[in-house]
Amino acid sequence: MAESSKKVLEKKGHGEYEFTAYGEFLSYFHAHIDIFKRLLKAKKMDPAKVEEVAKQIKSYMSGNIKKTDQFFEHLPQFATMLGVPREEVSSYLNSNFIEVLGKVQEKLKSQELEKMKHAPAPSFSSITEEIVEGLHFLHPKDYVFAQKGILMVLENPTTGEIIEPQGLMAASAKAALSIPTGTETEKEPVSLTEALAVANAPPTPIVKKQSLIPEKEKSILQEIVETFGDTLTGERLEVKIGPEVTDTSSLESKSSGTSAKTDEEYEIEDLEFEDSSESNEETSSSNSEEEQDDFSDDLGIAYEEETPPPPQVDLNLVRLKNYSIKEFMDLVSTITAYQTKADQVGYQNWLRSLSDFDKAVVSLRTQVLKEQKNEVVDWNSLFQMMSSKSELKPDVLKGIVKNIKNFQIVKLTLDRMIQEFKKGSPEFMQIVKMAWPHIQKSFYEVPNYPQVQTLLRGILSRVNDESHKKEFSRIFSMALGFIQSKFQV
Repeated sequence: MAESSKKVLEKKGHGEYEFTAYGEFLSYFHAHIDIFKRLLKAKKMDPAKVEEVAKQIKSYMSGNIKKTDQFFEHLPQFATMLGVPREEVSSYLNSNFIEVLGKVQEKLKSQELEKMKHAPAPSFSSITEEIVEGLHFLHPKDYVFAQKGILMVLENPTTGEIIEPQGLMAASAKAALSIPTGTETEKEPVSLTEALAVANAPPTPIVKKQSLIPEKEKSILQEIVETFGDTLTGERLEVKIGPEVTDTSSLESKSSGTSAKTDEEYEIEDLEFEDSSESNEETSSSNSEEEQDDFSDDLGIAYEEETPPPPQVDLNLVRLKNYSIKEFMDLVSTITAYQTKADQVGYQNWLRSLSDFDKAVVSLRTQVLKEQKNEVVDWNSLFQMMSSKSELKPDVLKGIVKNIKNFQIVKLTLDRMIQEFKKGSPEFMQIVKMAWPHIQKSFYEVPNYPQVQTLLRGILSRVNDESHKKEFSRIFSMALGFIQSKFQV
């Protein structure tokens, strides 16, 4: 039927209406909007502001999300626009999504069925489609039509079971395959598909006997002389097999040069031909995929014309600028916890739940650690590969590596400080334990060194013992000096 690509519901073979791919996408779209509104209302946000944020998210999803499975990938961007931490948004979605999606799909289905009742007479693209629709023909559930040679059968793709044609179609197929009917023979009836397989089987290949003694091949020049020797004119042709001994070096160099050139030209032509065909196939396949799965142009959402679309901002670049040392330290702590427990399954599940940005941090941190062990890392190739498989641009990936190297310096400094603190007395270590969360928080402000020093002075002001205060000052000064000498702004 016309406009079938934009249908929300379609009737299956067993008579039930189910969501099309577009209908599924539409229900996910509205479910996310509804959940985000609920989250903002739970935060006691002004209703007008809630609608404004919802409109921005609608516009963003319309321009950036093309398929149903892409909603989860854009979770960090949703969190940024909502102004809510990503973990909180993820938790709220997980808790409410199934319930809200069910309600949205129920309402959407009832609306579409109501529209169908009052819809005008349908137009059909073919007479076959009109006949099937008019007769309300139903075929067995989970079966589809499949072409088997000259036969059109019903096949279950899951089990492989086949229902063969009956009546006149079966009689015609038997006549074409020269299968006797049941009245002509007492044998068990032959399956049409089996008979078709036998009829279409390739002939048994004839194996050519080969002699154990290989024949000596004649020179092409020798064959020419023996065949056309009487008709050849001009100077007598003398057959020479191989170059003369005196000209060996010059002929070999000349022959190798010609051969190399020929091979090179052939390879280039062949590669260009393959690249051209592959690129055409990839282009056509990508275009067909976009035509089938891209539902962003028709979401049935009315926007106010006077509202200009928001500028296209690289949210990954925004995330990079706001990515803090604390976020990095928390991520490293999580990885360390999984490694300590040797929980590989839990680690993989956690890794899959991360955004592309956080996954890149995990992956690139591994490469930074390799480089620190004097292993060679081809950063440019790595950036190009990761960029082709995600929405992260090479500049963002380079910025992530720079941040990781800087944050690793802060982490190393904090680890060294702990070793220095352990050299002190038990009383000193007791003070360190109480002050340690505040010390970490102070160094998380790097490279804002004035702020770091202000926070550290606040810690020192609470230490009463002068010897302890002096030891704290020594370790703090050593740590800040090391970070400032290594940290790249």
